[in-house]
This record gives sequence, C-alpha cells and structure tokens, in this order.
Amino acid sequence: MIADPEGQAAVPHIDYVREAGSEGIELVMWLIARGAMADLAGGPPPRVKHRFYHVPASNTAVGHLILEN
Repeated sequence: MIADPEGQAAVPHIDYVREAGSEGIELVMWLIARGAMADLAGGPPPRVKHRFYHVPASNTAVGHLILEN
C-alpha cells in the first residue's frame, strides 16, 4: 500500500474479497485514496504519520494507517 500502490491496484477486486472477506473490498477504497497522492505524479513519497494494528481478544483485528502527502 505504501511502497507499491500501482502493484496493489493491479490486483483484481475479487481477490481482495477472497483473501479478506467482504471487508477486504475496503482496501479498494484505500487504493483510490492512495492513488491521489503526489508521488504517483512524480512528487515526493508520502510519510507514515501513524500506524496501528491490534487484534483484541475477540479476534476482530483493526488497523490504522495515516499517510501525509
């Protein structure tokens, strides 16, 4: 998602659903937002401002990633 958004965008949407369930399609929304960042038009790469991943006792994981353009 950070280093190779073009490679991730080449993955068919149905593959995200197969690998991550119906919530996996949310990655497509993140790819759209990632495609709007300046580095894909020759600008500087984004900086990771915050990254968080947690799997609580319920085993429903949550992840956050904040990139600065």
